[in-house]
Amino acid sequence: MADDDDFLHAPDAPLHKDPAYRRVLIQAAVLNGLMFFGEGLIGLWIGSAALIADAVDFLEDTGIYLLGVVAIGWALRSRARAGFIMGLAMFAVGVVALAQVFVRLWYGGVPSPLGMSLTAAVALAVNVTVAVRLLPYRTGDSSMQSIWLSTRNDALLNGLTIVAGVLVANRMAAWPDIVAGLIIAGVNLYAARTIIVAARAELKATEPAPG
Repeated sequence: MADDDDFLHAPDAPLHKDPAYRRVLIQAAVLNGLMFFGEGLIGLWIGSAALIADAVDFLEDTGIYLLGVVAIGWALRSRARAGFIMGLAMFAVGVVALAQVFVRLWYGGVPSPLGMSLTAAVALAVNVTVAVRLLPYRTGDSSMQSIWLSTRNDALLNGLTIVAGVLVANRMAAWPDIVAGLIIAGVNLYAARTIIVAARAELKATEPAPG
């Protein structure tokens, strides 16, 4: 608590130095790591492209949160590098999600709509909880922005997966799951581009003067 008091009495302190921010990242990393295993196993069990793509996203988020904790004490240029790495991780998740869609198309089959919706509801609860706690830190540097964007997008995509599960039940067809998987891939690829561009701008702005 003493660290919190020191931060509150230092209005010019960088936002990422708030001790509460570090605690949120650690708790978020633990929750996301658990969700990666839980959602991934269920996704493989019922054959859902959307759940598997989201599970990989949880793994990426776990790494992002842990990197965010490590990078708290770094200088802006180093934090920009961390943001760039986070952007690349988001890009990788988009590629994996896209590949999983093609795998599901190849093997076919209709996933369990109840399993999809219930698992996505748990994932939504986790991501909304983390997103609400990260809300005060969404306007920081590229590293903080990537963490916020990743969490916010995950919550939105969990809602999409719930809707896809309902449509699978209504239509008894796999296409809503496939469409949800494609959207998850596209959102991650777009967010990755946003973060990489921001990180590159920060790196350019903090380049050491020649000579």
